[in-house]
Amino acid sequence: MMARVAVAAFVMGLTGVAGARAAHADEVKVSCDFYEISATKGTAVAIDSTLTGKLAKKLKKPLFAKQWQVYKLLSSTTKSLGSKKAETIALKSGSSTATLVEVVDKSKVRMTLTMADAHGKQILNVTSVVEAGDYLIGTVVLPSEEGHLLAVTCK
Repeated sequence: MMARVAVAAFVMGLTGVAGARAAHADEVKVSCDFYEISATKGTAVAIDSTLTGKLAKKLKKPLFAKQWQVYKLLSSTTKSLGSKKAETIALKSGSSTATLVEVVDKSKVRMTLTMADAHGKQILNVTSVVEAGDYLIGTVVLPSEEGHLLAVTCK
């Protein structure tokens, strides 16, 4: 009788481990590219040559182009985001975190993006849904009227 209980406990233990492994296998991860950008006023639109495609098109739209005309890439990195785990993003000016909240309709991500200034004061906290391949652009207007932007795209 004692042996049967031990075997049953052992089998139940293995089932628990297998269940935990299955839960980890189902964990969602997405790869995201982060671009830290400085934005300043200028006489003509000038976008850093490394900022291309959809991101450059967005920066040329009136929402951004009315405020700033010169965009310079400060830093860029790629991070893998796990579900509901904040990932720290190193910036040249301050710091940032990105959290994958959930995947929506298999082709969109809901994410939270925060930015803090060089003194650690939070200056941005936004949660938004972004289509895969599109950009979420966190924008902070500095006291000098310059912009500090953090653009994110996920796959």
